[in-house]
Amino acid sequence: MSKLLKRAAQIQESNPDSCIYISQKVLTLIANDQIVEKGTSYWNLAQAYLYKHQYHTSLFYALKGTELYAAKDTAFMHQRILETIGWLYYDIGNYQQAAPYHGKALEIAQLRNDLPSEIVYTNALGLDALSAKQNQKALGYFQKALFLLDTSDKPHKSLKSTVQNNMGIVYTRYEDWTKAESFLLQSIDNNRGHTAGLLETYSLLAKVYLRTSQYEKCHYYLLEAEELSYLTTYSFSLMEYYEIRSEYEKTIGNFRLAFRYQNKYLQLYNKVNNKGIQDVMNYLLGTQEEKIKQDELLIQQAEKLENSRLLIIGILIVFSTVVLLISYIVFKSKVEKARLRQQLLRQELQKKEEQEAELSNKLAFKNEAIETLALTISKRNELVKTVAESVNKSNSAEVKEAWRVFEQALSQDSTNQLSDEFVEDFRFRLKSKYASLTDKELQLIIDIRNNLTSKELADKYHVEVKSIEMSRYRLRKKLHLDKGIQLKEFIMKL
Repeated sequence: MSKLLKRAAQIQESNPDSCIYISQKVLTLIANDQIVEKGTSYWNLAQAYLYKHQYHTSLFYALKGTELYAAKDTAFMHQRILETIGWLYYDIGNYQQAAPYHGKALEIAQLRNDLPSEIVYTNALGLDALSAKQNQKALGYFQKALFLLDTSDKPHKSLKSTVQNNMGIVYTRYEDWTKAESFLLQSIDNNRGHTAGLLETYSLLAKVYLRTSQYEKCHYYLLEAEELSYLTTYSFSLMEYYEIRSEYEKTIGNFRLAFRYQNKYLQLYNKVNNKGIQDVMNYLLGTQEEKIKQDELLIQQAEKLENSRLLIIGILIVFSTVVLLISYIVFKSKVEKARLRQQLLRQELQKKEEQEAELSNKLAFKNEAIETLALTISKRNELVKTVAESVNKSNSAEVKEAWRVFEQALSQDSTNQLSDEFVEDFRFRLKSKYASLTDKELQLIIDIRNNLTSKELADKYHVEVKSIEMSRYRLRKKLHLDKGIQLKEFIMKL
């Protein structure tokens, strides 16, 4: 069976009827579980009927082949069948529908790391774009195919010949005859005996020489094409040859031959491009495709319903679990919070008790210190009073002056003792109310508050009295004092 199927594949183009006979015979011999053999048979039949331009029959066998494989199956024969459906649409002029099938075949080839097939389908997408007159897009696909060929570790000369031939077609459309000739000659060098491809290349090269008035070269390649025309039934290559041959014969004045080849071209053109047949085929193919899409949609909907049912059950289970878990966590959290609250209350109560005991101790200590201080001050005052009475009775001016200085120092020391405890607070209140005051000005206010005169301040800071008076003047301005308000009186009321 393998030998028969291989033989059938070799004669798909040259002898499609024999290919059909062999493939049908194999189908009667194989079992249902022989997927590879069955798929190959359907592919051979689809290809043979495609070469015979019996498109509906070709589609029938191609779709039978696709039924053997899942949508994402990466089997080699699956990609070949998708490729055939693409060529079927291509042949009937439905290029928009051809491209998706060639694209699917390309995806499978890439998943299989099948570089030769990837090149074939990249080239096929280029031909789809070329037939839709998207020349620049087609050129991009062909250039990508050549790039893949250059990165391969094998020559793949037949594939390279095909792509170079198609590059030649693009440049003939652009009427860039130099590039067209270069690619077509390279295609001939790389061709490995593929009759239909070589016939097309010879015909295109003859067209290049006809357009550039190189009639001898044109005639030479037309004669080469003539010999190949008897060895293939591929309509599109034959049409290319007949059209160029007719044009050449007309150019050189051989109108009888020109008419004969034009007639052959028209017969094939009518066979391949019969608008009525194409419309019917497109309708039938569209109907088939629509049915397939509807079946796929029903399957998808059924799967979605099942998935939705399972999803709902899963969501309910998860939701119930989450609710129970949250309830447990909330209950546990409340219990833990109550326990922590009680612990914090106990700690707070203990802390307050300790603070009260400490405050009581401090208060007792302070009371004792105050009593001691009061007794000391009382004794000091009595002593000062006694000494003051003695000084007043004295007639010595020096003693009285010394006593006055002593009293002043004593008063200042007492003031300083008091201000040391409150100076920081006093500074803070001053700074809060008068933000522009400097540290020196703050100290000046404190000194005035301590009853120091300008002369005493000058002695303290080792400056002249005039400097102190100037500082007092600037201080009045910063405190925004009106005329008539005494600076010292204002500071004492702060």
